[in-house]
Amino acid sequence: MKQSGIAKDQVGGQMPEPLKDALKTETVRSLSASGRILAYHEVEAKESNYIYAVTSPQLDEHLKFVAERNRRHSDETQVTFDDGHISNFLIARPLLEKHALKATFFVTAGRVGIHPQTMTGGQLRALADNGHSVQSHGWSHKFLIQCSPVELLNELSRSKVALENHTGAAVDAISVPGGRWNARVLRAAAEAGYQRVYTSDFWRKNAFREGVNLAGRIMVRNSMSIEQIEKWLSTGAEDLRILKVKHGLKNMIRRATGDHLYHKLWCWLAVSKSEVADKRNEQVEL
Repeated sequence: MKQSGIAKDQVGGQMPEPLKDALKTETVRSLSASGRILAYHEVEAKESNYIYAVTSPQLDEHLKFVAERNRRHSDETQVTFDDGHISNFLIARPLLEKHALKATFFVTAGRVGIHPQTMTGGQLRALADNGHSVQSHGWSHKFLIQCSPVELLNELSRSKVALENHTGAAVDAISVPGGRWNARVLRAAAEAGYQRVYTSDFWRKNAFREGVNLAGRIMVRNSMSIEQIEKWLSTGAEDLRILKVKHGLKNMIRRATGDHLYHKLWCWLAVSKSEVADKRNEQVEL
């Protein structure tokens, strides 16, 4: 696997342990000082039965709130988008510009130039040229924890190289499809050259694990109000630990049913019958 630039020293050997520890400490310090992260998916002109598709007016309201909050607080709230849906470029991009915000777009690289609902390589380059960050969401959106070693290398490295070719900018971060990750995935991400891994564990504090910086995000649903988002952004660590317990119950159900059955349940809960066919291959965090 291709090694990350921070994992090797200039003569090709392993980074000295004191330097590695200093880098880890400084990274964790800077991450801890940063704000929390909002994760969006599709943006639609009108209401959708897909729970992760917000409307254009909703996103406009959310971004106005984030921009105003960032001006008042030192813990800046970050905005991200998963999957690389075409609406991110056509609808979200102008709204981000309206509110003078930059976002990170995690793109499923294997769909670029193939899937009509995914942004094109030219659009990704335009985002990068305008100060946004284009990062990886894997190659095919397969759950990384289910990948064989060869498949995992393909998902991580192939997507990284493809997106760097599209944008001309470094790709050193990945959001894990479906929110699924484990220590093996983190180690493989570090070995493939990633420095940051984003999850959908909304309660998780930023931490350095297995050679990468691990960060949690809140998956924004179309039913969430500004008040709910503000509450999550302002919730203390103790209250987040309580929410973590509820999140753990969901994971127990997932382990008991298995990912395949759990995903069918997600499709039934998250998407209307008319849209199930379009979403059956999506593996989004429930």
